[in-house]
Amino acid sequence: MKKGFTLIEFLIYIAIFVSLLVLIFGFFWDIIFSNLKENSYQEIQENGRFLMFRISKEIKRAKSINFPSPENQGSYLSLEMADSSLNPTIFDLQDGKIRISQGTSSLYFLTTDLVKVENLSFFNLSYPQTPGIIRVEIKVLPLNPASFPTYQSSIIFKSSFSLLPN
Repeated sequence: MKKGFTLIEFLIYIAIFVSLLVLIFGFFWDIIFSNLKENSYQEIQENGRFLMFRISKEIKRAKSINFPSPENQGSYLSLEMADSSLNPTIFDLQDGKIRISQGTSSLYFLTTDLVKVENLSFFNLSYPQTPGIIRVEIKVLPLNPASFPTYQSSIIFKSSFSLLPN
């Protein structure tokens, strides 16, 4: 009696082994890309939350709204602050990043290099005899120069903030 494998048995074993390798590789591939996508999404959320926090903080400290005018929309926000050294405080969008400038101090960016802001809108919802209300809309997406489908996500942050009465 001969011991060993026939050619058909050998091919079946190889096919089973290759199938297992493909399944295991696919499983790990999915884990890696899910982790990358989650990190990208988390970066978007952190930047968006920070932007909304910082904008709301400055709006609440402001004395009045310079731009946009009541019942109008603008691509930047200009605030008159109680502290004259911070006048004007301006939020705007340049090259996919939101920046702030306060008075004569230099401007600086509020977003990281890992995200891109595609839309920044301010709506002045103020009524006469009120301190002022601003609705903010910001669309944040990951910086994706190679257009990988894994990073094709975005979040639109919307909220309204009121100036505190003096």
